[in-house]
Amino acid sequence: MKLNPFSKKATTGYYERIKAEFAEVKQRLAEAQAAADAAKADADAKAKYAFELEQRGNQNFVSEPERRARLAASQAAHHADDLKREASTLAGEFNDLRSIVEAPGKLEQHRAALIDLRRRRGVLQSEREQQVKLIAKLETRIGELERRIAAETQSASEAMAADQDEFTLPEALMKFDAELRVARATRERLGSAVQALDAEIATVPGQINDEERAFKHRQASVAQIDLNEQLPNLYDALARASVAARIAGFRTSGEHRIEIEIPHEYLEAARTKLAAERPVA
Repeated sequence: MKLNPFSKKATTGYYERIKAEFAEVKQRLAEAQAAADAAKADADAKAKYAFELEQRGNQNFVSEPERRARLAASQAAHHADDLKREASTLAGEFNDLRSIVEAPGKLEQHRAALIDLRRRRGVLQSEREQQVKLIAKLETRIGELERRIAAETQSASEAMAADQDEFTLPEALMKFDAELRVARATRERLGSAVQALDAEIATVPGQINDEERAFKHRQASVAQIDLNEQLPNLYDALARASVAARIAGFRTSGEHRIEIEIPHEYLEAARTKLAAERPVA
């Protein structure tokens, strides 16, 4: 994987060194954690043994085996705590290195996620538009059916009043009534579908914001990697300027630090490039 998908500058091996250091710390952490777990199990076993001796012994007198068991349990507990602290320190170092090692890959993951979220939002909105159009057509058809049914019902009512014995329910009325029930049921189903789409669409902006925030964080991490890749080429000049200022008696914050003012045009160019790297809608 490239250090930075957007940069083709020569590197000084910083990222490769970090990856090698990460692999080493990962191995040391696994060994330290295993040792800490074993020490904890040993301490627990010795504490249990000391407790069992105490329970079986004389409450008014501490025997030599009990004293030795208590001492062994205490020493084992201290040893386990020491190993746990060592593992915890390594875990912190491991996490710091992992965040650097994973930054380029995570950057691309968040980029892909942003593209997918925006594509999905478009698909959902398009589907919603189609459903709304269908509902509008159904509303029109339902209105027509209701008017026809009203007219057919009036006509059938007059026919029934004129001759109940020979009256037969008009086929058109039954057909319109059946179609109306189906149309209303379909409208209800489509309405529920639109509500579900609205609920899903409403979640997308928050997801996009989260991914954009994560993308920017990873982008900053990769930019820091790029900087560390290029800094060794500048250290001679930076060190010379810092030491010279110190020797001359200029007010500085120390030899290990030097302030550099970045021209505005470079900042704006960097801002433009960073914005161009971010996926757009």
